[in-house]
Amino acid sequence: MNISLCITTYKRTDLLFESFKQVLNDKRISEIVIVDDASGEDIYRQLKQSIPAGQSTNIKLYQNAFNLDCYRNKHEAISKASNEWVIIFDSDNIITKSYIDRIENLFIAGLNPKTVYQPSFAKPHFNFTKYESFLIDKSNVGKYMTDATFSTMLNAMNYFVNRNEYLKVWDGSIDPVTSDSIYQNLNWFKAGNNMYVVPGMEYEHRVHNGSHYQNNVRRTPKGFHERIEQELKSLV
Repeated sequence: MNISLCITTYKRTDLLFESFKQVLNDKRISEIVIVDDASGEDIYRQLKQSIPAGQSTNIKLYQNAFNLDCYRNKHEAISKASNEWVIIFDSDNIITKSYIDRIENLFIAGLNPKTVYQPSFAKPHFNFTKYESFLIDKSNVGKYMTDATFSTMLNAMNYFVNRNEYLKVWDGSIDPVTSDSIYQNLNWFKAGNNMYVVPGMEYEHRVHNGSHYQNNVRRTPKGFHERIEQELKSLV
């Protein structure tokens, strides 16, 4: 059981290391891949200096030459992972040991590379537990799209996925800005893949002034999110 924890970050030195502190020495995570999205040399220097002593071989820190934005930087982080299975994680959230425990249970039960493993709760704000144990694909996703909670779940990410299968459906021709996760899910379902909402898989969600969503939602192309939702409703 070797997992890559892939974390994207932009100007978050005060949040980044807190995000994975609880699993830093968890032997089930063989590497932590951090990709800084061109925050600047000063911040990158601070990140390098902040890597805990003795962890330099476990933590792989990269810096983009120019800003890719959230969607493309997630692709960058996943592509740098060396393991077959990865966790896609935002640096303003906190991953817990219990999250990894749930993944270990999935390994024992048997993993499907065509499945995205979706957390059931982003504490304390986003509770998706009513969808626990649901298997969602293009044949049934449309009927759940009338529920705002379900739509929010599709735009939260912080997933456990198969690296190669997830990279296959990444479309770099569009920058969906703050609709990045739901856009990726649309492409994932269209390709014939599915999503499983894992009971008890939880992480901590932090609200802060540097939130990518809060600061960039107006940059999302007008009507783009609504078009994605409508296309999801029409999938069969």
